[in-house]
Amino acid sequence: MSLLFMLFALMGAVIVLGGGSYALRRVLAHMEARVAVAEPEPPPRAEHGNHVGGYVPIQRDPDELPAEVLSRARNLVALGRADEAVRLVRTRLGGDESRARRVVRRLGEEGRPALEP
Repeated sequence: MSLLFMLFALMGAVIVLGGGSYALRRVLAHMEARVAVAEPEPPPRAEHGNHVGGYVPIQRDPDELPAEVLSRARNLVALGRADEAVRLVRTRLGGDESRARRVVRRLGEEGRPALEP
């Protein structure tokens, strides 16, 4: 008798689990249908230059120089050789002498110590 009872309990458990699985699938399908209808269209993506991980890098200052060129130009200004510093900066910035003079003038006004490493 206990074997028949165990078989009956096992069949009952299979029926309960099957019915629960069926009910869960119906509820999830109903929820997906509601979410799919209510979800708005994503806004169109703006085309920018290089995207890095979803972020757009900031625009660099057009007068920005690498650290070694900046320190070399600063040292030339400190030594009183501003014309050489202007030539150095002009070649690095693309040939615009007025921009190069403005950068060198700004380097001279910073008042940083001369001949730093």
